[in-house]
Amino acid sequence: MATEVLMPKLGLTMTEGTIEEWKKKEGDAVQAGDVLFSVATDKLTNDIEADTGGILLKILVGEGGVAECKNVVAYIGQTGEVVPDGAATAPVSASPAAETASVAAAESLAAVIRAPGAYVIASPAAKKLAKEKRYDLSAIPGTGPGGRIVLKDVEDFVAGPKTSPMAAKLAAELGIDVSKLSGNGRVMKADVLAVAGEIGAVEPAPAAAPTPVQGSNDLPPVKVSPLRRSIAANMAASWSTSPRVTYTHPVDTTEMKALRTKLKDGLKAKGIKLTFNHVLMLVVSRALTEFPDINASFKDNLLIRHPHVNLGLAVAKDDGLIVPNVKNCESKSLAQIAQETEGLIEATRTGKLTMEDMTGGTFTISSLGPYGITNFSPIINQPELAILGVCDMVETPVVRDGQIVIRTMMNLCLTADHRVIDGVMASKFLQRLTALLENPFMLLA
Repeated sequence: MATEVLMPKLGLTMTEGTIEEWKKKEGDAVQAGDVLFSVATDKLTNDIEADTGGILLKILVGEGGVAECKNVVAYIGQTGEVVPDGAATAPVSASPAAETASVAAAESLAAVIRAPGAYVIASPAAKKLAKEKRYDLSAIPGTGPGGRIVLKDVEDFVAGPKTSPMAAKLAAELGIDVSKLSGNGRVMKADVLAVAGEIGAVEPAPAAAPTPVQGSNDLPPVKVSPLRRSIAANMAASWSTSPRVTYTHPVDTTEMKALRTKLKDGLKAKGIKLTFNHVLMLVVSRALTEFPDINASFKDNLLIRHPHVNLGLAVAKDDGLIVPNVKNCESKSLAQIAQETEGLIEATRTGKLTMEDMTGGTFTISSLGPYGITNFSPIINQPELAILGVCDMVETPVVRDGQIVIRTMMNLCLTADHRVIDGVMASKFLQRLTALLENPFMLLA
């Protein structure tokens, strides 16, 4: 019997994945351990290996397709072997009550048809449930006065077959009963279109595109990657969650540069690359142990102080940033921090980063110094309470002992959640960082 290839669950929060690329095509020989396909989540892209050998008989979810975790995406077997006729991917039978609700929802779906883009009226409870379930309200039929969507409409819609918002909306417009469609565990737009072709229905013409501004040379819109979608959602959530203030403090980096110069050759001989970021991570992790309210999280009016500093470093990858973190950074040597950080950067850029590498962070450093930035306001990486922006080191005239001298100066920009970290605490933390960077020997005291 053919073996099912399932969409893996790569983390506790992962519910579905996008097939980025099939490394094998139908009919190819596959050995256990071969990379079969790559899957993108909202944070990572991972290569998935085959668990068994044989022939890739059938691909159920093509490139760009989305499948829920543990759903079948392909079959591997022997030449001539029959692939099960959708039985493995059919959803689990619902209870009689759920089936009744599903039929009722499907019937009402055909009864109420909204024009594309029409304003949707819904009760607050209905809106809340639809938001929690990530359902498009415009795809849900309303049974209240004037077509208003009430809570029961959303509950009935959720109780029906798993349907993508686009498929549900299209089914409503064509009057197709989605309860009769199974898809591959989830009803998609293609399933609705297939039925529409069989019954002679015609897909409604798309809404007319808005007239472009005269002289506009805009290119066609491009669908963003799962990583960029995740970044957009997380940044918006952070912006609305944390009342933030950014504090900027200058640092004389003369001694920090001298420290790196004295240590880098010795560490290089051991195969360890030492950068200024590594020195900063050492200093920040030590300082955070003195400010437990900054190395913390705030939820439900409770301040959760973390016993260890899991220090994240923002790493550029393709069209976004990934923030892996060095665990227990406060107890590690400079060499250990450098070695682990470089390993995480390499894993990020080669797609070998794990969810463990990305979870559990307590504080983040974002460095734009290499790009010539001298001041910026980084956005807090939730559920952390602060993030440190590191800027370019610039030769600057300063006054020392009444004389104008040239020093290499660098701005540190701390964005802090003002619900917990007020101006005095943030200032003291930056002062401590400055003191340690300008006199690294204090780390030995």
